[in-house]
Amino acid sequence: MKYYLYFLLFSVFISSIAIGQQDTRNPNTKFLTKRGYSFPDSGKNNALPGKPSQWPDTLYYNTTYKATLMGSLTIPITFSSIEISNGDAIVSPNVSLGLGYTWFYGDFIFNENDKITVDPTFFFGLLGDAGIENNFSLNRLAGFFAGGFVGIGSFTLFGGYDVINRYPLVGLGGRVDFFTISQKFLHVFGKVHEVRKHKSTDKIITGE
Repeated sequence: MKYYLYFLLFSVFISSIAIGQQDTRNPNTKFLTKRGYSFPDSGKNNALPGKPSQWPDTLYYNTTYKATLMGSLTIPITFSSIEISNGDAIVSPNVSLGLGYTWFYGDFIFNENDKITVDPTFFFGLLGDAGIENNFSLNRLAGFFAGGFVGIGSFTLFGGYDVINRYPLVGLGGRVDFFTISQKFLHVFGKVHEVRKHKSTDKIITGE
């Protein structure tokens, strides 16, 4: 089970790199086209049929935007957990690694170097992860944890149920969000609007 999970994570990462290398357009153009934005200098309408665009008519570089919600695949990493069994809470050091999805609030900026700067605030999400033995021997799974998490910044609190050992637990750890590896993993939900009105010197994002 553990090796299958590691193989799955590795395969997703390698596949994303290979696919990304096949498209030579700049990252911001690919990102916006895939998410239904219609560039003002193009006659092509990229919005889904019958669905209003979530994007403003014109987007600008170096301008802060906010969406209703954003999301990304994530790799949760737990370093310690509190096992709750027979009314007792037992703190145990362990390492668990898995796969999940996180939703978060925050702002983002399109930079002229074709990168997107994301400033997340509050995270929450769902996950499944596999833990190794508490002695870190890597010989077998210590458990398989399914649940959810909340976090602020790099701090993440996990909670859920160990389906192998059959007890609830909570844990502390961190995450590696896929959008920090490649912006193509950043998902934008709901209407997008400027946090502050763009400056007159800000350049318009075109489809070139």
